[in-house]
Amino acid sequence: MNVFATPGEVFEEVKASRPCTANWLVPVLLACLVGVIYTSVIFSQETVLRQVREAREKAVRKQLESKKVPKEQMEQAIAMAEKFSSPTLLKILGSAGAAAGSFGWLFFLALMIWLLGRYVLKADFPYLKAAEVCGLAGMIGVVGGIISMLLVVVTGNMFVTPGPALLLREFDPANKTHLLLAMLNVMTIWYIGVLAIGLSRLSGASVSRSALLLVVPWVSFRVALIFSGLGGQGM
Repeated sequence: MNVFATPGEVFEEVKASRPCTANWLVPVLLACLVGVIYTSVIFSQETVLRQVREAREKAVRKQLESKKVPKEQMEQAIAMAEKFSSPTLLKILGSAGAAAGSFGWLFFLALMIWLLGRYVLKADFPYLKAAEVCGLAGMIGVVGGIISMLLVVVTGNMFVTPGPALLLREFDPANKTHLLLAMLNVMTIWYIGVLAIGLSRLSGASVSRSALLLVVPWVSFRVALIFSGLGGQGM
C-alpha cells in the first residue's frame, strides 16, 4: 500500500530484493475483482444500457448505410445487435474482458517498460522486475476503477472520468473536445507518474526522462484514437 504515498521507496526495495510473484499477482487479481464489480454495477444502470444500445445502433446504421443495405435488412441487423446488448450478456462479456485485460495489460506494459529500460535507457534489469513495478503501480488503477464506477453511477454517463470532463454539463462521446478533456484523467496521470518513478528506479535514469518516455507515446496514441473517430471506445 506504500505505493500510494512513497512509490520511490517501494520500487527501490523491489529493485534490491529477490523476485516476488505476489508483487504483481496480488494487484492484478484485485484489478480483476474491481473490473468484475465495475462491469456488474454499471451494466445494471438503465442510463448506461441506453447509451450502449444507442451507440451500437448508430454504429450498425452507419456501417450498413455505407454499404447501401435495404432498410428491412438494416432493421433486422439492428434488432440482432440489441440482443447482444442485454444486461446479462454485457456483464458476462465485460467481466471476462476485465479479467483477461488485467493480465494482458500487465504483461504487455511490463514488456514495454523492460524494452525502454534495456534499449533506450541502457539498463539491465529482469523482465519480472518490470512486472512487479507495473503490478504495484496498478494499485492506482484499482482505486481509479472504484472512483470511475462511482462517477458512472452518480452521473449516469459511462464515459465520464475524474478530471476536467466533470465540469461539462453533458458529456458527448462524439465531441473531440470532450474526449480530449476526458483524456486528462487524474488517476491516469497519477498512474503514469508512478510508473515513471518505477522505471527511473529500475534503470537509474531521471524521473523526468522516464516520464517523457511514457507520456509521449500515451498522448500520441490517445490523440490518434480520438481523431480517428475511435476515442470513445478507448475510455
